[in-house]
Amino acid sequence: MADRGGCYLHACGVILDGKGWLFVGHSEAGKSTTSLMLKEAGGEILCDDRIIVRKHSEGFKMYGTWSHGDVPDISPNDAPLHAIFFLEQNRENKLILIDDKLEVVKKLLACLIKPMVCADWWEKELSLIERLAKEATCYRMLFDKSGQIVGKIRNT
Repeated sequence: MADRGGCYLHACGVILDGKGWLFVGHSEAGKSTTSLMLKEAGGEILCDDRIIVRKHSEGFKMYGTWSHGDVPDISPNDAPLHAIFFLEQNRENKLILIDDKLEVVKKLLACLIKPMVCADWWEKELSLIERLAKEATCYRMLFDKSGQIVGKIRNT
């Protein structure tokens, strides 16, 4: 995938209102919970555990995969990437814009799926992740299971 300007992330992807929303986090972060909340709001789940992100001339796109987690809904569809959310379970529902691009790079690298690691692969993936961090709008997403976060996501 590195040769094609793409990466594979431990993330949930949902298409909602024609936009691609990417929710990044490790196991138990709330990816499946988030996908179900957005499905209830009319979203299409691409996958709740593994998502492909690729750079195109018009920007980044995300793609569904077959590698689902707790939610068996998957889709081969794709969508332009609108925003990235780093999941944090909390008692409140709040989105915090991340301006520090180095912080975004670190968070993305922590959830990058590393299939076959070699120097060439790392060089290409690091370049892609740096570009993604620079171009994408990214948030810390503090949320509970009430579903109240959906309105805040839609307003970004």
